[in-house]
Amino acid sequence: MNGYASSLSQSRSPSLYRATHDPNGSATLSTTVVHALADCLGVDATDSRLSLYDAVDPDALNQLFRPRHDGTSRTGGVLTVVVEGHHVTIRGTGEILIEPPARR
Repeated sequence: MNGYASSLSQSRSPSLYRATHDPNGSATLSTTVVHALADCLGVDATDSRLSLYDAVDPDALNQLFRPRHDGTSRTGGVLTVVVEGHHVTIRGTGEILIEPPARR
């Protein structure tokens, strides 16, 4: 298991992309977000044009949603950033929603 899973969601919008981070998996949250964005953009996750750094520090993101000191999950938080024009919403539950730029 690679620590992340993704799927296209048809629940709210045909263009809304949904991925789930597994906090018990081997991937960090920032890695899961990068892979989900790469899937949305149709690029390789190692593509140097794809970077979270302009929107959020990946290490800070990983720390923001890590379990508390007593081991309980942080499920109440939500963070939304814009990467490559895509609104990326990350929830403490591990849910990642990516909405592409509005079409004009």
